[in-house]
Amino acid sequence: MNSAIMSLSNALMYEGRLECGSERTASAVLQLPSRAQVEKELELYVCQPQYSAWVQAALEPNSPVCFLDTSEVPAHETVEKSGISNHTEAILVQALVTLLLKAGCRASDIGVIAPYRQQLKAISSLLQGDAFKALEVNTVDKYQGRDKSVIIVSFVRSNPEGNLGELLRDWRRLNVAITRAKHKLLMLGSAPTLRRYAPLEKLLRHLQQEDMIFQLPPAAHEALPGIHL
Repeated sequence: MNSAIMSLSNALMYEGRLECGSERTASAVLQLPSRAQVEKELELYVCQPQYSAWVQAALEPNSPVCFLDTSEVPAHETVEKSGISNHTEAILVQALVTLLLKAGCRASDIGVIAPYRQQLKAISSLLQGDAFKALEVNTVDKYQGRDKSVIIVSFVRSNPEGNLGELLRDWRRLNVAITRAKHKLLMLGSAPTLRRYAPLEKLLRHLQQEDMIFQLPPAAHEALPGIHL
């Protein structure tokens, strides 16, 4: 992983002891050959700057880590017998994947992680078609010991009580999730909900200090109607 992504694990678990294997690895960034073209297309469809600023940050190779705070969208979780999901976050994941592919990223270089199987189903149902076939959507545990150029993490939980359940309280799982990306790590979640637990509060504090948190505007998931593959 590059140095920006490594800094998260250092802040969360290793107190600065981790080091990149080489300068080349430390400075490696995502290559998006068609990014300028996608940003021009965004200008045509999205009139208000605040609705495209977060997308530009997500596509910017020199911003390897972005936490996209969904609290003002809003993006509320749904708890059902079948499990916990967050449909708005799933739509935002679909938008990010589509934009990355349009900008020149290969589907096989993108991985999506979510802590709940119901969320994986919601995301997978939106990523249908040949263009998405090589993309991997899986749990944190399935990514153990593996990596991708780009990882998108959907944290799912968003509720007034700040209830996260057991999965997101696990320091080890969180560390695995944030260290699977080599060049670009995009995280989606409700910062006020996630801050209620120590591992995520520690992570978010570091992200804030490094200006890696981007507040999504209201109805951000509805602001990209013209972006299609």
